[in-house]
Amino acid sequence: MKRSLIKALVAGTAVSFAYPASAQMVDLTSMQVRDLRPEVERRYDEALAATTNPAVLASLGSNYMYASEAKVWCGIATGFLKNAIRDNQSLTRCEKYHRLMTAPVSEPVFAMPASPPPPPPLPTRSPACESALAATVFFDWDSIVLPANIDETIAFVTANMAACGWNKFSIIGHTDRSGSDSYNDALSMSRADAVSARMQAAGLSASALMVSGRGEAEPKVSTADGERNPTNRRVEITASN
Repeated sequence: MKRSLIKALVAGTAVSFAYPASAQMVDLTSMQVRDLRPEVERRYDEALAATTNPAVLASLGSNYMYASEAKVWCGIATGFLKNAIRDNQSLTRCEKYHRLMTAPVSEPVFAMPASPPPPPPLPTRSPACESALAATVFFDWDSIVLPANIDETIAFVTANMAACGWNKFSIIGHTDRSGSDSYNDALSMSRADAVSARMQAAGLSASALMVSGRGEAEPKVSTADGERNPTNRRVEITASN
């Protein structure tokens, strides 16, 4: 059995150095000389085989060092025993390193690198992104009072900012063709300022808002001069990246 174990080790076959607990815990220094020699020789043979085992040579643990020490000290102890001399120092170290050599080896644990977190999902693109005209706010005749649905309109704009990538807004005021050109220029600017103020109150930065008035120069619906048209009394909010 001893020779088959040695051959297996030399061939690189995985061999478990498992012995009964009573054998592993033997105190060699307390044994009779006649019983010591086979025990020490067995440990020497196993240590010698382990030092030539490719699996031990490639091990990341300390098995090779323990096997080498066991081979040396068990060999020294054997030499003394051939002359019927018990050398306690070599016996103690022979047993110590043999036990370390045959102890179960803990496999090295390699921490796997943490996977990078997945990128945040892209905002769902809204149909609102297809048009540069984000919203239109309509006014009563000769009025700068914001309509009742102004907050709903601004909420629609801000809700689509991330998905559409909007970060700048042009706020352009318009009037219908009733009234003089100079009056309508001022009125259109006042309407645009009113919308801008409400958008800033909703959290948009003033630096992202470009405010202007076009008076009656760019009607949405062509009409005769002096005609009141509700479609032309408006502020258009145009978005860009």
